[in-house]
Amino acid sequence: MSYTGPLFPNIAASSRSLTVGDYPGSSFRSQNGAEVRVQYGNRRVGTELTFSFDNITDANAALIHDHYNDCRGTLGVFGVDRASLTQQGNPGFHDGTTPLSTNNRFSAAPWGLRYRYAEPPQFTSIKPGRMSVTVKLTGVLDA
Repeated sequence: MSYTGPLFPNIAASSRSLTVGDYPGSSFRSQNGAEVRVQYGNRRVGTELTFSFDNITDANAALIHDHYNDCRGTLGVFGVDRASLTQQGNPGFHDGTTPLSTNNRFSAAPWGLRYRYAEPPQFTSIKPGRMSVTVKLTGVLDA
């Protein structure tokens, strides 16, 4: 069991990108060309989630920085709050009400999925008091 950190900060992302991953399995091709596929699990692996936070306050950037530290860098796993997944006025793809709800396509509940940092967040100073931050996360099946 991995270290479990706090939920990702409740900050609306300017943009987000999701790679949903796939189910683990292998394909075998016989000499006559017939193909057989074997599925090794019933939960997707390889999910990647990228957030961009453009022109956020230094205080909000500090929340992301501190969250990275609280999660022990790339080691800890955590849930992602709704605000980071939903752009204001455009709920679109994300229908869940909490990080653990079963209709949340990014959530832990239906797939056993939590997230960890794929790499350290990237911080760019825009002007005094404002920063842009890019965060790359990897989905983790955590038993």
